[in-house]
Amino acid sequence: MAKRLAVRVDDRLIHGQVVTQWVKVFKAQKIVVIDDTVAKDKMQKNILKFAAPSDIKVSILSVEKAAEVWEKNKFGNLSVFVLFKDVKQIAKLKEKGVSFDEITLGNMSIVNGRKQIYKSTGFTEEEAQVLFDLQKDGMHIFFQTQPTDKKESLDAIWKVFPNVH
Repeated sequence: MAKRLAVRVDDRLIHGQVVTQWVKVFKAQKIVVIDDTVAKDKMQKNILKFAAPSDIKVSILSVEKAAEVWEKNKFGNLSVFVLFKDVKQIAKLKEKGVSFDEITLGNMSIVNGRKQIYKSTGFTEEEAQVLFDLQKDGMHIFFQTQPTDKKESLDAIWKVFPNVH
């Protein structure tokens, strides 16, 4: 089982802020990216592995493979930083029996029908509903752009999507 586990949603995945701030604050020894599309794209996988510091192990897994690895050893015995590109991948993983205690919401580009909810974070109404469903299932989910920022609740979503529960 992972010594420590942090889970973040950030559509940029492994990038400067993750490497220079999140990984350092968390003292991560391994990054696990979980995304069905990225796991099939050799070029994206190579770019992400190149973006990570050389002393950090990187695994890029499909939801199916992530569920298998979780079942086997909970992502190993290191401090693990898990990254998702979108919240729907977390919901798919939850359907396979994997859930997390805490999920940090970072940058989600405001494109493809997404509306700005918090700083540089946007969601569609469907994605917002997924977040509240995951929270109802016992996951503590909050906005936090940078590690030094205060954790903010999902309540900001109601200003944009009042019908989401």
